[in-house]
Amino acid sequence: MKTVTIITVCYNSENTIEQTIKSVLEQTYSNIEYILIDGKSTDDTLSIVKKYSIIHPNKVRYLSEPDTGIYNAMNKGIAMAKGELIGIINSDDWYDLTAVQIVVDAYNTHGPAVYHGIQRTYKDTLLVGLQCTNVSQLDKKMIEHPTCFVPKFYYEKYGPFDESYQYTGDYEFMLRLKKFGVKFILIENVLANFREGGASHNPKAVWENYRLWLKLGLMSNNQYLYRSIMDRVRLFLSR
Repeated sequence: MKTVTIITVCYNSENTIEQTIKSVLEQTYSNIEYILIDGKSTDDTLSIVKKYSIIHPNKVRYLSEPDTGIYNAMNKGIAMAKGELIGIINSDDWYDLTAVQIVVDAYNTHGPAVYHGIQRTYKDTLLVGLQCTNVSQLDKKMIEHPTCFVPKFYYEKYGPFDESYQYTGDYEFMLRLKKFGVKFILIENVLANFREGGASHNPKAVWENYRLWLKLGLMSNNQYLYRSIMDRVRLFLSR
């Protein structure tokens, strides 16, 4: 039975992290290594993490220390991972009960690939939509990262997350894998649940996304200038 590593990066997540942890530990697939990387939280996040590491000492490991950003924290988790497949679920998101089993079944059938699926999106407790992005759309938008499972050797072969990015390092990584011809397999099942309001939705994240497109030739200089200016105008008018 293949070991699957799940990584959760957290910082001051006391209101949501228990739901995330339970969604991992209650998976129908049992051979899971769970790694939590805490950025030295000042609330009760670490107490919650420690509680579950005591209850599940053979499954849950954690590290609590300052980091230089979310991708630095994710890379720490990847370096610690022993699993053949790695899933990353943030501390305000959660998996469906059978997510890991569904992915492992697909992996056993198709072999190494990026596996991703359908994501439910919530605003507070209200379900606001279902998202599912095909790799053919990757040049225009990120696939749903909470649903993604990646073989560990892809991080070793193609490099970890680029820590120079503050918001779009996961998107850059997927574009990098696509550039090298890595196979993406879309699973037509709900795998993860995403709670709106994270860092990826703020204006700085949008502008970093534009800079990424510009760097990779997915956006022209004129498009970059126009969209950046229009976004700043809209932001100013909304105040």
